[in-house]
Amino acid sequence: MFAAFVFTAATLLPHIAIVAVARETTPLLFAGLDFDFIVVGGGTSGLVAAARLTEDPNIVVGVIEAGQYRPNDPVIEIPQSYAAPGVDPGLDGKPVAYPRGKVVGGSSAINSLIWQRGDKDEYDLWATSFGNGPDWSFSSLLPYFKKVETWSPPPVSPATISSNLSSALRSSHGDNGPVHISYNNFLTDVDKPSVEAASIFGVPDNFSPDLGDPLGFSSIARNVDPVKGIRMYASNSYYTPNSNRQNLILLTGAQVTKLMFGDKTLTAIGVEYTAENETYTAHVSKEVILAAGPGLENLKSYSNLIRVLGSLKTPQILELSGVGNKTLLSHLNIPCLVDLPAVGENLQDHPVTVSDFQLTSSTVTLDDLIFNTTFRLQEQALYNASRQGALTYTPAAMAPTTLQTLFGQQDTEQLITSLITSLALMSQTPLQQVQYEAQVELLKAGSIPFLELVVYPTGGVASEPAPNVSYVTIAVMEVHPFGRGSVHINTSNPLANPVIDPRYLEVPFDAQILIKAAQFAQKWMLTEPMSALVESLSTPSSAVTSAAAWDSFVRAHVQSTNHPLGTTAMAPRSIGGVVDPMLKVYGLNNVRVIDAGIFPFTIGVPLQPTVYAVAEKASDMIKQSWDIKY
Repeated sequence: MFAAFVFTAATLLPHIAIVAVARETTPLLFAGLDFDFIVVGGGTSGLVAAARLTEDPNIVVGVIEAGQYRPNDPVIEIPQSYAAPGVDPGLDGKPVAYPRGKVVGGSSAINSLIWQRGDKDEYDLWATSFGNGPDWSFSSLLPYFKKVETWSPPPVSPATISSNLSSALRSSHGDNGPVHISYNNFLTDVDKPSVEAASIFGVPDNFSPDLGDPLGFSSIARNVDPVKGIRMYASNSYYTPNSNRQNLILLTGAQVTKLMFGDKTLTAIGVEYTAENETYTAHVSKEVILAAGPGLENLKSYSNLIRVLGSLKTPQILELSGVGNKTLLSHLNIPCLVDLPAVGENLQDHPVTVSDFQLTSSTVTLDDLIFNTTFRLQEQALYNASRQGALTYTPAAMAPTTLQTLFGQQDTEQLITSLITSLALMSQTPLQQVQYEAQVELLKAGSIPFLELVVYPTGGVASEPAPNVSYVTIAVMEVHPFGRGSVHINTSNPLANPVIDPRYLEVPFDAQILIKAAQFAQKWMLTEPMSALVESLSTPSSAVTSAAAWDSFVRAHVQSTNHPLGTTAMAPRSIGGVVDPMLKVYGLNNVRVIDAGIFPFTIGVPLQPTVYAVAEKASDMIKQSWDIKY
């Protein structure tokens, strides 16, 4: 989701040095090694597979990552400094954020640390509607969710959103996994009032959100070590503890350009990669595992709403290797090895509308870390002493919700009627037909989230904040959009970025519910007890009242939450799938995809825990395929 955007770790914690470890492995040495498996992408899913497969000391795994290894980097690890170079004095105190996922650990190094599982029905659709079998149901994934985690209970109130936590919360989590999971020990002045105000509209509390029913406000878990007060991400959870293994070889600063195949076979024998302006080939005896992701490597300044989308690598690598739409590949003079037109199609995301509100001067938010020197020094001292406080804060007030809850039954039925009419006029792929049928039925039932409410106790997301002013930002994500985008190459140059077409709001329904969501955000913030803290509307302003003005506002402010998925969907090839239930690419003998690209149908929450769970499951599948006992 959105990155933190408040200050620099170097400014607040000058005694913590950024440690950059120089890797001994060189591109040339890497090319001379014999690997059982090569993992393309040292991000969230790739590092899981690398760690699990090298539990067998006889299995040699090479990981190729374009970014660098940055252990103990406070910009990554301190929750309220991640990806933020902070306040630039040359810009008169304007906060600027530049989140990047080009690092060992990938997007788990820059995300908002939100740890939510989707609805049981969403995962069960993977198993049933998309023909992947019971091994992909929620009950089958649950052990893998737990395998990732070492769970710590929420602290004693008042630092919890939900005070009456169910005993099921403990039983639904793991206690011996690599990623430490905890809960906020600090709340801002807007967290609880916003939850209380939402209850007026029927948004419920949820005391057991992690067993397949996430609807409502709950104490949101996050991937933060409660003792160390640091982000737990794929690098420090899966790679660093195992980096001394002689059979785990990480090459950084290198970019895979294509897969290499044997003569007249569809068996991958290695990968081609570039590093330091040279091209190399590494060889593999068992499998190539693609974990380069459908995720965005982005550069974004919230202050002036500039977004530069980087690479969505897994579809790009497949197409450069001759696996994809034959017509596209022929135009680029790339020999087609497997005609698989669905590669790069079915791009889904969680589009979001954001609004911000100026608060009374006494309201404590994360903005105080920028402009309130006393508060900043107090929180710095607290963090240094106990690893608690505002520097460990992550979004605390979040609620997956149905349209019926926010808009009412009658308005929702009207929206559904309009949606069905527009879908009937659309050209749909076979995969979309399956997806849309399931989405409409779930929408009618009102049983799974279609929106998620998120409270960010800071400004600078929807508009440029004024100095010395506190804000609250409300983001409303559409978590089951009907728009489908794509990512494809338009050149045979492997170092060029692919063309990304997200197609946000292409389906009128998506625009309609985001407009209503933005209107709801305003009503919500102007409802007691939250209204007592709101001094004025900021973005949108009070001048936005007409239907046309609301439409213009949403279209101007819709953003990505950086939750892309589905571009190598796990579904039957006949309807537009790219991988089978064992995650093997159709037509290839030994290439798997294990990143979020395999999701055939989106989930109603941020993706991080599900990506980990899928990678853990994939690792077991690979072990079973090759009779690896560890």
